[in-house]
Amino acid sequence: MRRLNSQHGFSFIEILVTLGITIIGLVGLASLQLQTSRAVHDTGNRSHAVWLAEDLVNRIRANRISIESYDTDGGNVACGGTPNKICGSYHNGNDVVNADPTCNGDELAVFDLWEVACGYNAQISDTLVRSAGADYLPGANVAVSMEVTDIPDNEVDEYSVTITIGWDGRTSGQNLQGDTIYADTGDIVNGRSTLTLTYNL
Repeated sequence: MRRLNSQHGFSFIEILVTLGITIIGLVGLASLQLQTSRAVHDTGNRSHAVWLAEDLVNRIRANRISIESYDTDGGNVACGGTPNKICGSYHNGNDVVNADPTCNGDELAVFDLWEVACGYNAQISDTLVRSAGADYLPGANVAVSMEVTDIPDNEVDEYSVTITIGWDGRTSGQNLQGDTIYADTGDIVNGRSTLTLTYNL
């Protein structure tokens, strides 16, 4: 005797369940890829901030006689205008601009801070080029503070130099008025990242 109720293939409900599980898996995979991309971007920014701090502290070491001129009292380096003297040669997009040979140590300190944080805004073929290390960090700012330890019977004091670099996190953007806005994630409200390194010189 033949069974009339035999089942062949998959039912519609089984297909829907399989489809739902597949979609959940693909969404999870896409989310993982997005988080990985964000982590790589954040790590790149942090690595660049470390490089920026190392660049600045090496300039300070090279001009140690004027070390106190690098102190911004914890305030950000102002990028409006240019220093009174350009103490390093650079290319402005059309020609080489030679360094001012009359720069003293204090003027070199002002120039170093400006060059690291601000740059030249050189134009090449009507294109704004990046000329400062901080140009590679979105919304970057650079601040330097230092404490002096007077060492008795020693001509050279010891300095504790703290370099703070801040930049916009990946959630930042601008509205139509040009104001910086951030996505409030609960953990990061203002979307800023900060790196602080201290060196004993």
